[in-house]
Amino acid sequence: MKCIICGKREAVIHGQCEQCFLEHIQVTTKGSIELTICPKCDAFKLGNNWSRGKMEQQLSRKIAAHLESKEPNVSFEVENNSVVLRRIEGKIEFLFDIKTDEQKLEGNPLNIPSKILLNSCPTCNKISGSYYEAIIQLRTLTAEYSPIIDKVLSEISGMLQKMHNNDTDSFLSKIQPMKEGVDIYLGKKNDGIKFAKYIHDHYFSETTTTKKLAGRREGSDFYRYTYLVRLLNLNPGTIIRGKDKTFILEKINANSLTVIDPTNEKRYDILQNDFNSGSYSYSQENLESRKFIVVSTEGKESTIMDNENFKLYTVKGNYEGEIHALNYNGKYIVLSHQ
Repeated sequence: MKCIICGKREAVIHGQCEQCFLEHIQVTTKGSIELTICPKCDAFKLGNNWSRGKMEQQLSRKIAAHLESKEPNVSFEVENNSVVLRRIEGKIEFLFDIKTDEQKLEGNPLNIPSKILLNSCPTCNKISGSYYEAIIQLRTLTAEYSPIIDKVLSEISGMLQKMHNNDTDSFLSKIQPMKEGVDIYLGKKNDGIKFAKYIHDHYFSETTTTKKLAGRREGSDFYRYTYLVRLLNLNPGTIIRGKDKTFILEKINANSLTVIDPTNEKRYDILQNDFNSGSYSYSQENLESRKFIVVSTEGKESTIMDNENFKLYTVKGNYEGEIHALNYNGKYIVLSHQ
């Protein structure tokens, strides 16, 4: 079938060849677009809401909604990579495709009137103003700075970066180093709750929550929350005392301590809540862990040799290779977790 207009080329769309169709269809823009871009973080606002991510994709959909034609049964699709912002000239240039039930054709370049503004987004305004709703205070049980604080801080920072990508209100306002720890200022109260719970679930710790009235917001009192988190930073070999028992700390778990009864070398678990309740105490005494070489094993005992002075000792249990042991009043106890 030949084109109904030129009668020369084959008809491919609405009885017309591609060339005639493109020459006669009139595609125009309607209205204008207002776009605000944050110069600090590249967030953008189309309409009333701020967004992050691929601006071209959202902008293309917005532009397509501003295209129209008198040709029936056609729609438009703007090419994401073709969008060019001309802020000074007050327009946005783009390429688009014309879609019908029969075919998809490439339309001629167009531009649409626009107002492109540069303005800080609410999140950047909060950050620059040191806005915060919650504080995580990382401390240790001994009130001394410890590498465990740096480890937890690194994990929180990584988690917060991922959260910020999905929610701009989740941001780190500032980090305040302290002699005994670090204070982490958070832009969102619920993040303080999440991180305090995360630390409690993954580290042996104790959390105290306080709140302070910071003003009023939308007719209601606005509070800032502080989560004081004390991390257990004791070393294996620390003496732990209960009411009538003495134990040796072997391993710190997320919600319990593995301890050794030196009288029978049995292992027990002290739960986090029980330890924090005050039923147990710890001393400054810390038994040194030393390396030994297993010389032989017979029955339920092993002969081990000190790696430094080559003295021989007998310990309970069957072992091989190298082990670590503690000296408790002349008795050597092998650590299971090394």
